[in-house]
Amino acid sequence: MQQIVPTLDEMHVVEPRAAGIDVHKLQLTVSLRLCQEAHALPAALTQEFPTHPQGLREMVAWLTEHHVGGAAMEGTGVYWERPYRVLEAGGITPRLVHAQQVKQIKGRKTDLADSMWLARICQFGLAQASFVPPPEFSEMRQMCRYRRTLVNDRGRLRLRIHKTIDRDGLRLGGVLTDIFGVNGRKILDGLVAGQTWEQIRAELTPHVRPKLAELAKTLEASLDPHALWRVRQMLQRCDQLDQSINELNRRVDDTFSDYRRQLRLLETIPGIRRTSAHAILAEIGPDPQATFGSPDQLTAWAGICPGNNESAGKRRSGHIRRGNAALRVTLVECAHAAARTRNCQFHGYAKTLTARRGYKRAIVATGHKLLRVIYAVLRNDHAYLDPKIDYRKLHVQRNAPRWIRNLLRYNFLDELRTRIRRKG
Repeated sequence: MQQIVPTLDEMHVVEPRAAGIDVHKLQLTVSLRLCQEAHALPAALTQEFPTHPQGLREMVAWLTEHHVGGAAMEGTGVYWERPYRVLEAGGITPRLVHAQQVKQIKGRKTDLADSMWLARICQFGLAQASFVPPPEFSEMRQMCRYRRTLVNDRGRLRLRIHKTIDRDGLRLGGVLTDIFGVNGRKILDGLVAGQTWEQIRAELTPHVRPKLAELAKTLEASLDPHALWRVRQMLQRCDQLDQSINELNRRVDDTFSDYRRQLRLLETIPGIRRTSAHAILAEIGPDPQATFGSPDQLTAWAGICPGNNESAGKRRSGHIRRGNAALRVTLVECAHAAARTRNCQFHGYAKTLTARRGYKRAIVATGHKLLRVIYAVLRNDHAYLDPKIDYRKLHVQRNAPRWIRNLLRYNFLDELRTRIRRKG
């Protein structure tokens, strides 16, 4: 059976005067491909520039002198970001391409060969440009990612404290649910301050009364002076991280002040809270339809959809691809929360997949579904409505007691009964 597949001829010149930039920490190797008259080979020029501000200005001036319209560079590390912004400001269209798509052939790996190959890719449009957010959202990304780094650092410190006190036989984590809660922190502070059990017990809240006897037995174990010193230092570091995280949360809230509506829309989705909404919005922007065009493109870019693996007409198992790691981690976190939320479609979806494919695959699939819902919510500019919830019934259940009280207060209940009998 003949199959007609629509395609585009990619081997045509899309940028007559193109540049390829091989980016390094201290230098940039820039190659130009300049189209000549018909049937003539393109002219090729190469020059190296340092990466300090003066060198970047010289590079832009050199490209402008040769009337270069576009430049391609690989997206590796963070070294590409400053040249990218400088090219934008200079009126030259930069194209950030994925390093995997422009990998050079083995044996031809030099800076000059890389830059010439990137110039050819830019001239013929052989690679799709990656999504680069505007400077405002780029800064939002860095702040949200830095907040995740601080939270992870605090988590590692808390694990070290657990390990330190467990090593000396003080198994406080087996008695209290969270040793860094209100009562747990009072016990730890009392231990490092050298207080007795009676002094520590006087500071505890009534919530731990059923556990006082077990706590007394647990605290009979003593920490050696070196362990106490380490715990004291780690608690101080935890306090500093708590303060930094709180300050950063306030700063992030102020940064997203112009996008509060989008944040409220995202918070209507099960499993997404304010910090997760910040992280998601910083990664995909407020209008994913204008940026990605479709939910398929968005999920593929995030690296949370199955990969394509088909041969000889057979579909094989496709692992998720490498994508936006920061967004994928946030979606998996939200998927864990959504899978545990009762009376929503994600709970049943994750439960069904867990029985067939296992919990980890089910959570990734739930994150995939969440991202498609996020796309729809932001595209439609409408709050999330779960298909399994009768919102009219919930509205009546929530407001019926108040309605009945008002009917009784103003003596309208008898009239309402009369009207019901007439209609019946």
